[in-house]
Amino acid sequence: MTAQAIPYRGRSREAADERSNVRGPRVLPLVFFVVAVVAVFFSMIFLRISLDETAFELENLQDGIAVAQSTQLDLRYDLARLRDPLRIATEAKRIGLVYPDERVAIVVDLGGADTQDLQPEVPVRALDSDRP
Repeated sequence: MTAQAIPYRGRSREAADERSNVRGPRVLPLVFFVVAVVAVFFSMIFLRISLDETAFELENLQDGIAVAQSTQLDLRYDLARLRDPLRIATEAKRIGLVYPDERVAIVVDLGGADTQDLQPEVPVRALDSDRP
């Protein structure tokens, strides 16, 4: 007994074309992938630009802070120079200010009926010390 081979029937060309037309080409996933890649690319460019703008703003603010700190130091130096007691004494002598020889209490009449006897104030001890 011999076995006979079953004849091979290849798919006909028409049947293969019908299946490909029914299913259609697989282009849609490729389009979504390309759109997603392009969107990510442009979003990276946008993020980089916004990061650079922020860096420029930060640099400008740091420059402004440095200028303000320099100005503050200059003003502190000027304030210390102006508060110097030796400079104040020199300026007072230049414009003719002198220490008084005697102290005179000036009483102001308030003009009211209920004025009380005013007590003279105690002189400030700092003024009683030796004059510079």
